[in-house]
Amino acid sequence: MSTDLMFFAGQLEDLLNPKVPEDLSIVQKGLVLYRQTLVSDKHATDDFITAKVQDVVPVEVKLDKFSASLSTCSCGSDFFCRHRMAVFFSAYSELGSVSEWVLRFRGRNIAANSKTPLPIQRASDIMKTKTNGVLEKSYPAWKEFITSAFREVIESNLQLPSYLLDEKIRTYLQKVRAKAPMEREWKNLYSFVADFTTLLLTVELIRNNIAKTAVIRVFYSLADDLAEDLHASVQHVSRQARPFAFDPFFEGIREDVAGLLDGMDAFEYEKTDVYRAIWSFLLTNSAWRKAELERVQEKLSARSLHHIEETSYRIAAIHLFMLSGRDEEAAALLNRLDKNACPYLYYWLKRLSDLEADQRAAPLIEFLNANIRSFLKELSDYYKATDFVRTFSGPVSNYCYKMKRMDVLEKFFRECLPYSYWNYANFLFEQEHYKKWVEMHIYSDISIDVIGTENLKKVAAHDPALVLPLYYHAVQYTISQKNRPAYKQAVRYLKRMRTLYKKMKDEETFNEYVEYIKESTKRLRAFQEELQRSKLIHD
Repeated sequence: MSTDLMFFAGQLEDLLNPKVPEDLSIVQKGLVLYRQTLVSDKHATDDFITAKVQDVVPVEVKLDKFSASLSTCSCGSDFFCRHRMAVFFSAYSELGSVSEWVLRFRGRNIAANSKTPLPIQRASDIMKTKTNGVLEKSYPAWKEFITSAFREVIESNLQLPSYLLDEKIRTYLQKVRAKAPMEREWKNLYSFVADFTTLLLTVELIRNNIAKTAVIRVFYSLADDLAEDLHASVQHVSRQARPFAFDPFFEGIREDVAGLLDGMDAFEYEKTDVYRAIWSFLLTNSAWRKAELERVQEKLSARSLHHIEETSYRIAAIHLFMLSGRDEEAAALLNRLDKNACPYLYYWLKRLSDLEADQRAAPLIEFLNANIRSFLKELSDYYKATDFVRTFSGPVSNYCYKMKRMDVLEKFFRECLPYSYWNYANFLFEQEHYKKWVEMHIYSDISIDVIGTENLKKVAAHDPALVLPLYYHAVQYTISQKNRPAYKQAVRYLKRMRTLYKKMKDEETFNEYVEYIKESTKRLRAFQEELQRSKLIHD
Protein backbone atom coordinates (compact mmCIF):
# COMPACT_ATOMS: atom_id res chain seq x y z
CA MET A 1 0.00 0.00 0.00
CA SER A 2 2.79 2.45 0.84
CA THR A 3 4.29 2.21 -2.67
CA ASP A 4 0.90 2.71 -4.30
CA LEU A 5 0.12 5.72 -2.15
CA MET A 6 3.51 7.30 -2.83
CA PHE A 7 2.82 6.87 -6.54
CA PHE A 8 -0.58 8.52 -6.00
CA ALA A 9 1.10 11.40 -4.12
CA GLY A 10 3.45 11.89 -7.06
CA GLN A 11 0.50 12.16 -9.41
CA LEU A 12 -1.05 14.84 -7.18
CA GLU A 13 2.11 16.89 -7.59
CA ASP A 14 1.48 16.86 -11.34
CA LEU A 15 -2.23 17.53 -10.95
CA LEU A 16 -2.06 20.36 -8.40
CA ASN A 17 0.14 23.45 -8.37
CA PRO A 18 0.63 25.66 -5.29
CA LYS A 19 0.95 28.72 -7.54
CA VAL A 20 -2.65 28.28 -8.71
CA PRO A 21 -5.04 29.75 -6.10
CA GLU A 22 -7.74 27.12 -6.71
CA ASP A 23 -5.27 24.24 -6.29
CA LEU A 24 -3.85 25.71 -3.08
CA SER A 25 -7.39 26.20 -1.76
CA ILE A 26 -8.23 22.55 -2.44
CA VAL A 27 -5.23 21.40 -0.40
CA GLN A 28 -6.01 23.79 2.48
CA LYS A 29 -9.70 22.88 2.66
CA GLY A 30 -8.90 19.18 2.41
CA LEU A 31 -6.44 19.57 5.27
CA VAL A 32 -9.12 21.22 7.43
CA LEU A 33 -11.58 18.38 6.78
CA TYR A 34 -8.93 15.80 7.61
CA ARG A 35 -7.83 17.55 10.84
CA GLN A 36 -11.44 17.84 11.97
CA THR A 37 -11.62 14.02 11.67
CA LEU A 38 -14.49 14.24 9.21
CA VAL A 39 -13.17 11.27 7.17
CA SER A 40 -14.81 7.96 8.13
CA ASP A 41 -15.43 4.41 6.92
CA LYS A 42 -12.11 4.34 5.09
CA HIS A 43 -11.42 1.07 3.27
CA ALA A 44 -8.45 0.18 1.04
CA THR A 45 -8.12 -2.49 -1.66
CA ASP A 46 -5.31 -3.20 -4.09
CA ASP A 47 -6.63 -0.57 -6.49
CA PHE A 48 -8.85 1.84 -4.58
CA ILE A 49 -9.37 3.72 -1.31
CA THR A 50 -12.99 4.47 -0.43
CA ALA A 51 -14.26 6.67 2.40
CA LYS A 52 -17.01 9.04 3.51
CA VAL A 53 -16.44 12.73 4.26
CA GLN A 54 -18.84 14.55 6.58
CA ASP A 55 -18.94 17.98 4.91
CA VAL A 56 -21.99 20.30 4.91
CA VAL A 57 -23.46 17.60 2.68
CA PRO A 58 -21.99 14.11 3.32
CA VAL A 59 -20.11 12.71 0.32
CA GLU A 60 -18.55 9.42 -0.74
CA VAL A 61 -15.05 9.37 -2.18
CA LYS A 62 -13.22 6.74 -4.24
CA LEU A 63 -9.50 7.26 -4.88
CA ASP A 64 -7.93 5.34 -7.77
CA LYS A 65 -4.43 4.58 -6.49
CA PHE A 66 -3.06 4.15 -10.01
CA SER A 67 -4.80 7.10 -11.62
CA ALA A 68 -5.43 10.14 -9.44
CA SER A 69 -7.36 11.89 -12.20
CA LEU A 70 -9.87 9.02 -12.33
CA SER A 71 -10.71 9.33 -8.64
CA THR A 72 -14.36 10.22 -7.99
CA CYS A 73 -16.48 12.06 -5.45
CA SER A 74 -20.24 12.23 -5.09
CA CYS A 75 -20.00 16.04 -4.76
CA GLY A 76 -19.94 16.07 -8.57
CA SER A 77 -16.73 18.04 -9.07
CA ASP A 78 -14.87 17.10 -12.27
CA PHE A 79 -11.54 18.20 -10.87
CA PHE A 80 -9.73 16.92 -7.77
CA CYS A 81 -11.80 18.31 -4.85
CA ARG A 82 -11.27 19.00 -1.15
CA HIS A 83 -13.08 15.77 -0.22
CA ARG A 84 -10.69 13.62 -2.25
CA MET A 85 -7.84 15.61 -0.74
CA ALA A 86 -9.09 14.88 2.80
CA VAL A 87 -9.29 11.12 2.09
CA PHE A 88 -5.77 11.23 0.63
CA PHE A 89 -4.46 12.94 3.80
CA SER A 90 -6.23 10.35 5.96
CA ALA A 91 -4.58 7.50 4.05
CA TYR A 92 -1.20 9.24 3.83
CA SER A 93 -1.13 9.80 7.61
CA GLU A 94 -0.69 6.03 8.06
CA LEU A 95 2.72 6.06 6.42
CA GLY A 96 4.07 9.61 6.72
CA SER A 97 3.60 13.12 8.06
CA VAL A 98 0.74 15.04 6.46
CA SER A 99 2.23 18.33 7.73
CA GLU A 100 5.53 17.60 5.97
CA TRP A 101 3.68 16.76 2.73
CA VAL A 102 1.81 20.07 2.89
CA LEU A 103 5.00 22.01 3.65
CA ARG A 104 6.75 20.28 0.76
CA PHE A 105 3.81 21.09 -1.51
CA ARG A 106 3.83 24.77 -0.53
CA GLY A 107 7.61 24.83 -0.75
CA ARG A 108 7.45 24.23 -4.50
CA ASN A 109 6.03 27.72 -4.86
CA ILE A 110 8.72 29.27 -2.63
CA ALA A 111 11.49 27.40 -4.42
CA ALA A 112 10.16 28.42 -7.80
CA ASN A 113 10.20 32.09 -6.81
CA SER A 114 13.75 31.93 -5.42
CA LYS A 115 15.45 30.42 -8.46
CA THR A 116 16.01 31.36 -12.06
CA PRO A 117 13.06 30.06 -14.11
CA LEU A 118 13.71 26.88 -16.08
CA PRO A 119 13.51 26.93 -19.88
CA ILE A 120 10.40 24.74 -19.65
CA GLN A 121 7.96 26.42 -17.27
CA ARG A 122 4.99 24.91 -15.52
CA ALA A 123 1.70 25.51 -17.29
CA SER A 124 0.47 27.62 -14.41
CA ASP A 125 3.50 29.91 -14.63
CA ILE A 126 2.40 31.29 -17.94
CA MET A 127 -1.34 31.45 -17.33
CA LYS A 128 -2.82 34.86 -17.89
CA THR A 129 -4.56 34.95 -14.56
CA LYS A 130 -5.90 37.25 -11.95
CA THR A 131 -6.82 36.12 -8.46
CA ASN A 132 -9.29 33.53 -9.74
CA GLY A 133 -6.84 31.82 -12.14
CA VAL A 134 -9.03 32.31 -15.25
CA LEU A 135 -7.18 32.26 -18.57
CA GLU A 136 -7.19 35.42 -20.64
CA LYS A 137 -9.44 35.00 -23.66
CA SER A 138 -6.82 35.19 -26.37
CA TYR A 139 -5.49 32.59 -28.77
CA PRO A 140 -1.81 33.17 -27.81
CA ALA A 141 -2.63 32.82 -24.08
CA TRP A 142 -4.58 29.59 -24.60
CA LYS A 143 -1.97 28.16 -26.92
CA GLU A 144 0.89 29.08 -24.57
CA PHE A 145 -0.83 27.52 -21.55
CA ILE A 146 -1.68 24.30 -23.44
CA THR A 147 1.84 24.03 -24.87
CA SER A 148 3.47 24.57 -21.50
CA ALA A 149 1.19 22.01 -19.85
CA PHE A 150 2.05 19.49 -22.58
CA ARG A 151 5.79 19.99 -22.17
CA GLU A 152 5.56 19.88 -18.36
CA VAL A 153 3.27 16.87 -17.89
CA ILE A 154 3.97 14.77 -20.98
CA GLU A 155 7.21 15.59 -22.78
CA SER A 156 9.25 15.70 -19.57
CA ASN A 157 8.09 12.15 -18.73
CA LEU A 158 8.74 10.25 -21.96
CA GLN A 159 11.13 7.93 -20.14
CA LEU A 160 8.20 6.40 -18.21
CA PRO A 161 6.61 3.04 -19.20
CA SER A 162 3.68 3.29 -21.59
CA TYR A 163 1.05 2.51 -18.93
CA LEU A 164 2.30 5.46 -16.87
CA LEU A 165 2.36 7.68 -19.94
CA ASP A 166 -1.36 6.97 -20.35
CA GLU A 167 -1.87 8.35 -16.86
CA LYS A 168 0.21 11.44 -17.67
CA ILE A 169 -1.96 12.03 -20.73
CA ARG A 170 -5.12 11.84 -18.62
CA THR A 171 -3.62 14.23 -16.08
CA TYR A 172 -2.66 16.66 -18.85
CA LEU A 173 -6.10 16.56 -20.49
CA GLN A 174 -7.84 17.10 -17.17
CA LYS A 175 -5.57 20.02 -16.33
CA VAL A 176 -6.20 21.66 -19.72
CA ARG A 177 -9.96 21.11 -19.67
CA ALA A 178 -10.24 22.46 -16.13
CA LYS A 179 -9.38 25.91 -17.53
CA ALA A 180 -12.25 26.02 -20.02
CA PRO A 181 -14.33 29.23 -19.87
CA MET A 182 -17.81 29.01 -18.37
CA GLU A 183 -19.70 30.62 -21.30
CA ARG A 184 -20.96 27.96 -23.72
CA GLU A 185 -19.71 29.53 -26.97
CA TRP A 186 -16.30 30.25 -25.46
CA LYS A 187 -16.16 26.76 -23.96
CA ASN A 188 -16.75 25.18 -27.38
CA LEU A 189 -14.03 27.32 -28.93
CA TYR A 190 -11.62 26.52 -26.09
CA SER A 191 -12.30 22.79 -26.49
CA PHE A 192 -11.46 23.05 -30.19
CA VAL A 193 -8.28 25.07 -29.60
CA ALA A 194 -7.18 22.66 -26.87
CA ASP A 195 -7.63 19.59 -29.09
CA PHE A 196 -6.13 21.33 -32.13
CA THR A 197 -3.03 22.55 -30.27
CA THR A 198 -2.61 19.18 -28.56
CA LEU A 199 -2.81 17.41 -31.92
CA LEU A 200 -0.06 19.64 -33.37
CA LEU A 201 2.11 19.02 -30.30
CA THR A 202 1.48 15.27 -30.41
CA VAL A 203 2.38 15.05 -34.08
CA GLU A 204 5.57 16.98 -33.41
CA LEU A 205 6.39 14.62 -30.53
CA ILE A 206 5.83 11.57 -32.76
CA ARG A 207 8.04 13.04 -35.45
CA ASN A 208 10.86 13.75 -32.98
CA ASN A 209 10.69 10.35 -31.29
CA ILE A 210 9.83 8.08 -34.20
CA ALA A 211 12.45 5.48 -33.18
CA LYS A 212 10.90 4.93 -29.73
CA THR A 213 8.30 2.38 -30.80
CA ALA A 214 6.72 1.64 -27.41
CA VAL A 215 6.37 5.34 -26.59
CA ILE A 216 5.10 6.38 -30.00
CA ARG A 217 2.34 3.76 -29.98
CA VAL A 218 0.72 5.60 -27.04
CA PHE A 219 0.78 8.91 -28.89
CA TYR A 220 -0.55 7.50 -32.16
CA SER A 221 -3.61 6.46 -30.20
CA LEU A 222 -3.87 9.94 -28.65
CA ALA A 223 -3.50 11.65 -32.04
CA ASP A 224 -6.18 9.41 -33.55
CA ASP A 225 -8.61 10.25 -30.74
CA LEU A 226 -7.86 13.97 -31.05
CA ALA A 227 -8.45 13.94 -34.81
CA GLU A 228 -11.81 12.26 -34.30
CA ASP A 229 -12.78 14.73 -31.56
CA LEU A 230 -11.80 17.67 -33.77
CA HIS A 231 -14.22 16.60 -36.51
CA ALA A 232 -17.03 16.94 -33.96
CA SER A 233 -15.82 20.10 -32.21
CA VAL A 234 -15.15 22.00 -35.45
CA GLN A 235 -18.81 21.59 -36.35
CA HIS A 236 -19.97 22.67 -32.89
CA VAL A 237 -17.99 25.89 -33.25
CA SER A 238 -19.17 26.47 -36.83
CA ARG A 239 -22.86 26.16 -35.90
CA GLN A 240 -22.85 28.67 -33.04
CA ALA A 241 -22.86 32.47 -33.20
CA ARG A 242 -19.46 34.06 -33.88
CA PRO A 243 -18.87 37.23 -31.89
CA PHE A 244 -16.25 39.63 -33.25
CA ALA A 245 -14.04 38.59 -30.32
CA PHE A 246 -13.57 35.23 -32.09
CA ASP A 247 -11.87 36.80 -35.12
CA PRO A 248 -8.32 36.85 -33.66
CA PHE A 249 -8.72 33.16 -32.75
CA PHE A 250 -9.59 32.21 -36.32
CA GLU A 251 -6.62 34.21 -37.58
CA GLY A 252 -4.36 32.25 -35.22
CA ILE A 253 -5.90 28.94 -36.28
CA ARG A 254 -5.43 29.93 -39.91
CA GLU A 255 -1.69 30.39 -39.35
CA ASP A 256 -1.27 27.12 -37.44
CA VAL A 257 -3.43 24.86 -39.61
CA ALA A 258 -0.77 24.95 -42.34
CA GLY A 259 1.42 22.78 -40.09
CA LEU A 260 -0.92 19.83 -40.64
CA LEU A 261 0.41 19.39 -44.17
CA ASP A 262 4.07 19.18 -43.20
CA GLY A 263 6.16 16.28 -41.95
CA MET A 264 6.24 12.51 -42.39
CA ASP A 265 4.82 10.79 -39.32
CA ALA A 266 2.55 8.01 -40.66
CA PHE A 267 -0.42 10.19 -39.74
CA GLU A 268 -0.99 11.93 -43.06
CA TYR A 269 -4.59 10.84 -43.68
CA GLU A 270 -5.84 12.01 -40.29
CA LYS A 271 -3.98 15.32 -40.42
CA THR A 272 -5.22 16.09 -43.91
CA ASP A 273 -8.81 15.28 -42.93
CA VAL A 274 -8.61 17.72 -40.01
CA TYR A 275 -7.09 20.33 -42.36
CA ARG A 276 -10.00 19.91 -44.77
CA ALA A 277 -12.59 20.06 -41.98
CA ILE A 278 -11.15 23.31 -40.61
CA TRP A 279 -11.13 24.99 -44.01
CA SER A 280 -14.64 23.67 -44.75
CA PHE A 281 -16.35 24.75 -41.54
CA LEU A 282 -14.27 27.36 -39.71
CA LEU A 283 -12.14 29.27 -42.19
CA THR A 284 -14.84 30.32 -44.62
CA ASN A 285 -13.40 33.71 -45.59
CA SER A 286 -12.95 33.61 -49.38
CA ALA A 287 -9.87 35.87 -49.26
CA TRP A 288 -8.22 33.53 -46.74
CA ARG A 289 -9.00 30.51 -48.89
CA LYS A 290 -7.56 32.21 -51.96
CA ALA A 291 -4.37 33.13 -50.08
CA GLU A 292 -4.03 29.58 -48.72
CA LEU A 293 -4.45 28.10 -52.20
CA GLU A 294 -1.70 30.40 -53.48
CA ARG A 295 0.55 29.32 -50.61
CA VAL A 296 -0.10 25.63 -51.31
CA GLN A 297 0.48 26.02 -55.06
CA GLU A 298 3.72 27.89 -54.38
CA LYS A 299 4.90 24.99 -52.20
CA LEU A 300 4.05 22.50 -54.94
CA SER A 301 5.82 24.58 -57.58
CA ALA A 302 9.02 24.64 -55.51
CA ARG A 303 9.35 20.85 -55.97
CA SER A 304 11.16 20.58 -52.65
CA LEU A 305 8.62 18.39 -50.87
CA HIS A 306 8.96 14.71 -49.97
CA HIS A 307 6.45 12.65 -51.97
CA ILE A 308 4.31 12.08 -48.84
CA GLU A 309 4.16 15.81 -48.15
CA GLU A 310 3.55 16.47 -51.84
CA THR A 311 0.46 14.25 -51.71
CA SER A 312 -0.81 16.14 -48.66
CA TYR A 313 -0.32 19.48 -50.44
CA ARG A 314 -2.02 18.23 -53.61
CA ILE A 315 -5.00 17.04 -51.57
CA ALA A 316 -5.10 20.46 -49.90
CA ALA A 317 -5.04 22.23 -53.29
CA ILE A 318 -7.81 20.00 -54.63
CA HIS A 319 -9.90 20.74 -51.56
CA LEU A 320 -9.42 24.50 -51.85
CA PHE A 321 -10.29 24.34 -55.56
CA MET A 322 -13.50 22.48 -54.68
CA LEU A 323 -14.38 24.99 -51.95
CA SER A 324 -14.05 27.70 -54.60
CA GLY A 325 -16.24 25.79 -57.06
CA ARG A 326 -13.34 25.17 -59.45
CA ASP A 327 -14.12 21.49 -59.95
CA GLU A 328 -12.40 21.10 -63.33
CA GLU A 329 -9.09 22.27 -61.91
CA ALA A 330 -9.61 20.00 -58.91
CA ALA A 331 -10.25 17.00 -61.19
CA ALA A 332 -7.16 17.74 -63.28
CA LEU A 333 -4.99 17.83 -60.17
CA LEU A 334 -6.62 14.66 -58.80
CA ASN A 335 -5.75 12.73 -61.94
CA ARG A 336 -2.08 13.49 -61.34
CA LEU A 337 -2.20 11.43 -58.15
CA ASP A 338 -1.76 7.67 -57.91
CA LYS A 339 -3.66 4.86 -56.16
CA ASN A 340 -2.46 5.98 -52.72
CA ALA A 341 -4.86 8.92 -52.93
CA CYS A 342 -7.90 6.60 -52.75
CA PRO A 343 -8.43 6.90 -48.96
CA TYR A 344 -8.60 10.70 -49.24
CA LEU A 345 -11.69 10.53 -51.47
CA TYR A 346 -14.03 9.44 -48.69
CA TYR A 347 -14.10 12.90 -47.09
CA TRP A 348 -15.19 14.58 -50.32
CA LEU A 349 -17.76 11.93 -51.23
CA LYS A 350 -19.37 12.21 -47.81
CA ARG A 351 -19.21 16.01 -47.81
CA LEU A 352 -20.77 16.35 -51.27
CA SER A 353 -23.53 13.95 -50.27
CA ASP A 354 -24.26 16.01 -47.14
CA LEU A 355 -24.43 19.13 -49.32
CA GLU A 356 -26.71 17.30 -51.79
CA ALA A 357 -24.21 18.10 -54.52
CA ASP A 358 -23.69 14.49 -55.64
CA GLN A 359 -23.32 15.46 -59.29
CA ARG A 360 -19.93 16.99 -58.42
CA ALA A 361 -18.63 13.60 -57.26
CA ALA A 362 -18.36 12.07 -60.76
CA PRO A 363 -14.57 12.69 -61.19
CA LEU A 364 -13.96 11.26 -57.71
CA ILE A 365 -15.85 8.04 -58.45
CA GLU A 366 -14.11 7.72 -61.81
CA PHE A 367 -10.69 8.05 -60.14
CA LEU A 368 -11.68 5.53 -57.47
CA ASN A 369 -12.83 2.92 -59.97
CA ALA A 370 -9.62 3.35 -61.94
CA ASN A 371 -7.31 2.92 -58.96
CA ILE A 372 -8.99 0.92 -56.22
CA ARG A 373 -8.01 -2.54 -57.47
CA SER A 374 -4.29 -1.75 -57.34
CA PHE A 375 -4.72 0.04 -54.00
CA LEU A 376 -6.41 -3.00 -52.42
CA LYS A 377 -3.79 -5.32 -53.85
CA GLU A 378 -1.04 -3.40 -52.04
CA LEU A 379 -2.88 -3.48 -48.72
CA SER A 380 -2.03 -7.19 -48.44
CA ASP A 381 -4.42 -7.55 -45.49
CA TYR A 382 -7.81 -9.12 -46.18
CA TYR A 383 -9.58 -7.55 -43.20
CA LYS A 384 -8.22 -4.05 -43.87
CA ALA A 385 -9.20 -4.34 -47.52
CA THR A 386 -12.69 -5.58 -46.64
CA ASP A 387 -13.15 -2.75 -44.15
CA PHE A 388 -11.97 -0.21 -46.73
CA VAL A 389 -14.46 -1.47 -49.32
CA ARG A 390 -17.27 -1.54 -46.76
CA THR A 391 -16.51 2.07 -45.81
CA PHE A 392 -16.57 3.32 -49.40
CA SER A 393 -19.57 1.24 -50.48
CA GLY A 394 -21.94 3.60 -48.66
CA PRO A 395 -21.07 6.91 -50.34
CA VAL A 396 -20.41 5.28 -53.74
CA SER A 397 -23.79 3.50 -53.65
CA ASN A 398 -25.48 6.70 -52.53
CA TYR A 399 -24.03 8.59 -55.51
CA CYS A 400 -24.88 5.89 -58.04
CA TYR A 401 -28.48 5.46 -56.91
CA LYS A 402 -29.10 9.22 -56.87
CA MET A 403 -27.52 9.71 -60.28
CA LYS A 404 -28.98 6.42 -61.62
CA ARG A 405 -25.55 5.14 -62.60
CA MET A 406 -25.90 1.42 -61.85
CA ASP A 407 -23.15 0.69 -64.37
CA VAL A 408 -20.70 2.73 -62.29
CA LEU A 409 -21.74 0.95 -59.09
CA GLU A 410 -21.33 -2.47 -60.69
CA LYS A 411 -17.87 -1.51 -61.89
CA PHE A 412 -16.94 -0.41 -58.36
CA PHE A 413 -18.04 -3.73 -56.87
CA ARG A 414 -16.33 -5.69 -59.64
CA GLU A 415 -13.05 -3.81 -59.18
CA CYS A 416 -13.19 -4.49 -55.42
CA LEU A 417 -13.60 -8.27 -55.66
CA PRO A 418 -13.17 -10.45 -53.63
CA TYR A 419 -13.59 -7.90 -50.83
CA SER A 420 -16.94 -6.67 -52.17
CA TYR A 421 -18.41 -10.16 -52.56
CA TRP A 422 -21.58 -9.73 -50.47
CA ASN A 423 -22.27 -6.18 -51.63
CA TYR A 424 -21.83 -7.21 -55.25
CA ALA A 425 -24.01 -10.29 -54.77
CA ASN A 426 -26.81 -8.24 -53.25
CA PHE A 427 -26.49 -5.66 -56.04
CA LEU A 428 -26.71 -8.27 -58.80
CA PHE A 429 -29.68 -9.93 -57.14
CA GLU A 430 -31.45 -6.60 -56.68
CA GLN A 431 -30.87 -5.71 -60.34
CA GLU A 432 -32.06 -9.21 -61.36
CA HIS A 433 -28.77 -10.03 -63.06
CA TYR A 434 -29.24 -13.63 -61.98
CA LYS A 435 -26.80 -15.22 -64.42
CA LYS A 436 -23.96 -12.99 -63.20
CA TRP A 437 -25.14 -13.62 -59.64
CA VAL A 438 -24.76 -17.38 -60.06
CA GLU A 439 -21.42 -17.09 -61.86
CA MET A 440 -20.01 -14.92 -59.11
CA HIS A 441 -20.99 -17.42 -56.41
CA ILE A 442 -19.31 -20.24 -58.30
CA TYR A 443 -16.22 -18.15 -59.01
CA SER A 444 -15.96 -17.19 -55.32
CA ASP A 445 -16.40 -20.84 -54.29
CA ILE A 446 -19.21 -19.95 -51.87
CA SER A 447 -21.23 -22.82 -50.40
CA ILE A 448 -24.77 -22.99 -51.70
CA ASP A 449 -25.99 -23.27 -48.10
CA VAL A 450 -24.61 -19.80 -47.36
CA ILE A 451 -26.47 -18.18 -50.23
CA GLY A 452 -29.93 -18.45 -48.72
CA THR A 453 -32.95 -20.58 -49.62
CA GLU A 454 -35.24 -17.65 -50.40
CA ASN A 455 -32.84 -16.21 -52.96
CA LEU A 456 -32.42 -19.61 -54.63
CA LYS A 457 -36.20 -20.05 -54.82
CA LYS A 458 -36.65 -16.62 -56.39
CA VAL A 459 -34.00 -17.28 -59.05
CA ALA A 460 -35.41 -20.75 -59.71
CA ALA A 461 -38.88 -19.27 -60.17
CA HIS A 462 -37.43 -16.86 -62.73
CA ASP A 463 -35.44 -19.55 -64.56
CA PRO A 464 -34.70 -22.98 -62.98
CA ALA A 465 -31.76 -23.52 -65.32
CA LEU A 466 -29.86 -20.61 -63.76
CA VAL A 467 -29.43 -22.23 -60.35
CA LEU A 468 -28.45 -25.67 -61.64
CA PRO A 469 -24.73 -24.77 -61.94
CA LEU A 470 -24.74 -23.98 -58.21
CA TYR A 471 -26.07 -27.44 -57.43
CA TYR A 472 -23.63 -29.14 -59.82
CA HIS A 473 -20.81 -27.34 -58.08
CA ALA A 474 -22.19 -28.24 -54.62
CA VAL A 475 -22.60 -31.93 -55.48
CA GLN A 476 -19.03 -32.24 -56.75
CA TYR A 477 -17.63 -30.47 -53.70
CA THR A 478 -19.55 -32.49 -51.09
CA ILE A 479 -18.68 -35.82 -52.71
CA SER A 480 -15.01 -34.85 -52.67
CA GLN A 481 -15.19 -34.59 -48.85
CA LYS A 482 -15.47 -38.41 -48.72
CA ASN A 483 -17.44 -38.83 -45.53
CA ARG A 484 -20.96 -40.08 -44.77
CA PRO A 485 -22.49 -36.70 -43.71
CA ALA A 486 -21.16 -35.10 -46.91
CA TYR A 487 -22.63 -37.93 -49.02
CA LYS A 488 -26.03 -37.38 -47.40
CA GLN A 489 -25.79 -33.66 -48.20
CA ALA A 490 -24.87 -34.44 -51.82
CA VAL A 491 -27.98 -36.61 -52.12
CA ARG A 492 -30.14 -33.75 -50.81
CA TYR A 493 -28.68 -31.49 -53.50
CA LEU A 494 -29.42 -34.12 -56.14
CA LYS A 495 -33.05 -34.31 -55.01
CA ARG A 496 -33.39 -30.54 -55.38
CA MET A 497 -31.87 -30.83 -58.86
CA ARG A 498 -34.44 -33.50 -59.73
CA THR A 499 -37.23 -31.12 -58.73
CA LEU A 500 -35.79 -28.36 -60.92
CA TYR A 501 -35.42 -30.69 -63.92
CA LYS A 502 -39.04 -31.78 -63.49
CA LYS A 503 -40.11 -28.13 -63.68
CA MET A 504 -38.05 -27.82 -66.85
CA LYS A 505 -39.57 -31.09 -68.16
CA ASP A 506 -36.09 -32.42 -68.77
CA GLU A 507 -35.86 -35.42 -66.41
CA GLU A 508 -33.85 -37.35 -68.96
CA THR A 509 -30.88 -34.98 -68.55
CA PHE A 510 -31.05 -35.41 -64.77
CA ASN A 511 -31.15 -39.21 -65.08
CA GLU A 512 -28.09 -39.10 -67.32
CA TYR A 513 -26.27 -36.98 -64.75
CA VAL A 514 -27.15 -39.35 -61.90
CA GLU A 515 -25.93 -42.26 -64.00
CA TYR A 516 -22.68 -40.42 -64.59
CA ILE A 517 -22.33 -39.75 -60.84
CA LYS A 518 -23.04 -43.41 -60.11
CA GLU A 519 -20.40 -44.68 -62.53
CA SER A 520 -17.73 -42.18 -61.49
CA THR A 521 -18.11 -42.97 -57.78
CA LYS A 522 -18.24 -46.78 -57.89
CA ARG A 523 -15.42 -47.03 -55.39
CA LEU A 524 -17.23 -44.85 -52.87
CA ARG A 525 -19.40 -47.58 -51.33
CA ALA A 526 -20.96 -45.33 -48.67
CA PHE A 527 -22.06 -42.84 -51.33
CA GLN A 528 -23.51 -45.62 -53.46
CA GLU A 529 -25.53 -46.75 -50.42
CA GLU A 530 -26.88 -43.22 -49.93
CA LEU A 531 -27.89 -43.04 -53.60
CA GLN A 532 -29.80 -46.33 -53.26
CA ARG A 533 -31.40 -45.35 -49.95
CA SER A 534 -32.69 -42.14 -51.54
CA LYS A 535 -34.03 -44.15 -54.50
CA LEU A 536 -32.04 -42.05 -56.93
CA ILE A 537 -30.61 -45.30 -58.36
CA HIS A 538 -31.70 -48.91 -58.27
CA ASP A 539 -29.80 -52.19 -58.24
